[in-house]
Amino acid sequence: MLDKLTFQMIRGDARLVVEELPPVHCVVTSPPYYDKMRYGTSDSEIGHEPDVDAYVSELCDLFEAIRLHPLGSIWVNIGDKRCQRTGGLLGVPAAFQTEMRRRGFLLIDEVIWVKGVTGGDGSIVGNFMTEPAPGRLNGNGWESIFRFSRTRDAWTDMEAVAARRHNVDDVRYLPPHLMAIDTSIEGRRPTNVWQMPLGQTGVKHFATFPRDLPERAIAMTCPSHVTDDDVPCRRVVEMVEYDEGKRGSRTFGKQGVLVEGEQGEMRDRAGRQDTGRRYVPRKPVTIGWDPDPSVVETWPGIVLDPFAGVGTVGSVALRMGRSFIGIEIYDEFADLAVERCVDAMRTLRRDEATCGWTPWSLMR
Repeated sequence: MLDKLTFQMIRGDARLVVEELPPVHCVVTSPPYYDKMRYGTSDSEIGHEPDVDAYVSELCDLFEAIRLHPLGSIWVNIGDKRCQRTGGLLGVPAAFQTEMRRRGFLLIDEVIWVKGVTGGDGSIVGNFMTEPAPGRLNGNGWESIFRFSRTRDAWTDMEAVAARRHNVDDVRYLPPHLMAIDTSIEGRRPTNVWQMPLGQTGVKHFATFPRDLPERAIAMTCPSHVTDDDVPCRRVVEMVEYDEGKRGSRTFGKQGVLVEGEQGEMRDRAGRQDTGRRYVPRKPVTIGWDPDPSVVETWPGIVLDPFAGVGTVGSVALRMGRSFIGIEIYDEFADLAVERCVDAMRTLRRDEATCGWTPWSLMR
């Protein structure tokens, strides 16, 4: 599969390019925020429209034009902006996701990217930009990440991003040098609140992803294997009981002994049918793939970042065994993105030569 892994960095305005691209399986991007900063001198740079509605319309036109696989997902990290006159928030993320839904996209996940948390004792944990904020809170503690799809059956591999489970040995999806975030493919579903620091790439750019963010999005929604007929291979799992050890037996909802008839009343009040039932701990165990990539010809899934910047998404996608297409309007950043993608490919070739490793041989 390593010989089929590719990347392409296209220099130009994404709005003029995306319709000419091949179909992609996953989009992970962070467009320039509305009226925040300039990254260069191009008049085509998105983010400097006359108002929020025009900005949102430009973004949604772009995402509509992408040739997305029918089971594909689009991840967008987008921030808000304050009115210079009043100081009030303009509600940019809310306006964007509302317009995307109006155009027929389903909002599958809404993630809060937490950069900094203030504890009850006043301590602050995290890494985020400070700002002068007289009369209000520092607004840089979190940002929105939206995941859109055209279908409720969008391709997902939740085991690839699962969190640690009590009394179950961790089995990583990929080793740390290929995927920084901790995973346990026999673990639990993660929540939609992700605590991650600001990106630290060591390159000159004012707005970089943390590596962890695209890792989770790509592992979760971009297939590692796609057949010649463009069918993504899906993980097949079996839910297997396991011993939770000292945690012992317990029930959903109200604890203790239930008298006859009480379960039905409790379930009506709780709004869920498992209230009062005994909890049986189960974990997902991979039993194969459908179609099986060991018996059919497959290709890596394709990740697109239409605002590639210095190539964090591309570097991550390649290390995880996915092909990458990036679009960047400024040559300076595109050159850096190419360097990082080339370095990611070198890492994979070195692993294959020295250890026989590839991302695909390490995935379960």
